[in-house]
Amino acid sequence: MIDPPPPTFDDVRDLLSQNCVACHQQEGPAPFALTRSTDYRRRSGFIRALIQEDRMPPHLVTSERWSDQDKDLVLRWLATASRDEESQTVPAPKGESFRRDRTFRIPEGFVIPSEGGERWHRGDRDIRTFRLAPRADEVLRVQAWRFQSSAPREVESVGLVHDDGTIARYGDLQEPNTPGYEMTGDMGWRPAGMLGVLGVANSTFRVPEGFHFEIPKDHEIDFELRFRPSGMKKAFTATLDAELVNNQQPSRALQLIPLSIRSWRAMSGECGILEKRWVSPMDLDIPLVSVRAGRRIKSVSLSVDGKRIFEISDWDPHWQETWKLPSLRIAQGTQIVATFNVDNSEENPRNPDTPPRDIQFGRRTGALGVWLHAAAVNPDDLSRLQRIHHEIFEAQQADQVNRLREVQQNSRTSPQQPER
Repeated sequence: MIDPPPPTFDDVRDLLSQNCVACHQQEGPAPFALTRSTDYRRRSGFIRALIQEDRMPPHLVTSERWSDQDKDLVLRWLATASRDEESQTVPAPKGESFRRDRTFRIPEGFVIPSEGGERWHRGDRDIRTFRLAPRADEVLRVQAWRFQSSAPREVESVGLVHDDGTIARYGDLQEPNTPGYEMTGDMGWRPAGMLGVLGVANSTFRVPEGFHFEIPKDHEIDFELRFRPSGMKKAFTATLDAELVNNQQPSRALQLIPLSIRSWRAMSGECGILEKRWVSPMDLDIPLVSVRAGRRIKSVSLSVDGKRIFEISDWDPHWQETWKLPSLRIAQGTQIVATFNVDNSEENPRNPDTPPRDIQFGRRTGALGVWLHAAAVNPDDLSRLQRIHHEIFEAQQADQVNRLREVQQNSRTSPQQPER
């Protein structure tokens, strides 16, 4: 059998553009640029190792961006590319069209510090929240967001929620002389709705066709910035553009169903599982999920009636964003389980404490969460679905501190993976 000829740069150009350059570009969020073919050859051994270990490009098991054939093609090119080849440009990924119907500007004057602080969110990313824009005098139906900032390398994620302004205004008034305030988008009892989370290299996010995020009349947007200091102070300016659904376009509003663990505890060296279960009282379409988890989490998954439909097996906090699911419709009575694999041992390279320490986390809207963005299949269930969001938040205020199950005291033992 004759071996196929080694792949050329032309064979892999589009794959590198789609899967690498979104982050690895000048002033991008990644630590170095991969915009020339020679950039890959200089780091070929390092890049091959990351690809072989499935650490790059970051993707989900449900993603179709990086098939086994794609992976093999790029690995063979990296192994056979000649250092004498002419340097060629890897183009930036093609952006989809975007219609700017509304623009919200982040208040100017905030400077990302050179080093992070150690406050109640220790071990997580530093956070700043801003109130955006006056309240709209009409209902806004958003089908796409676009975020642009002066500090793409420092931005970890941008979370968007809406509320009537009461809680956010209180937080803002606590720091009257600075833009924004140091508190998260936890809107107490009334986080009226989540509008998605934009992550690293995901500056544009489009809701699947037929759905939209809805901002009620007289509500405002609260903009939660998670940032990672880079060793230098950086002035932060940003805009958030919204593309709205055409009034004649059929579309259903997405409601938030939070599968949250409000409070949890892990001892030093402890590994195990935390789960949140929920049974749907109606037929639902669930096109999106948003994830919240910190550095002591090894993996996050979502199962429907025992079948895993979503998983991030090597969790990193910079993947706290909104993810698109394959077409998912669930029937009334379906059980949904969010599973968090916890590793508070010294074997966890992302554990912020060396040596590990006993920890306990708690937040009003949940210290851990897989938040479902759902739409009722039956229009008669819409008002009931809107109430579920608040009922779940209210019920979890009485939750006890969760302890890990299947606990392993030996810090050298890997945490048990959820069943597939």
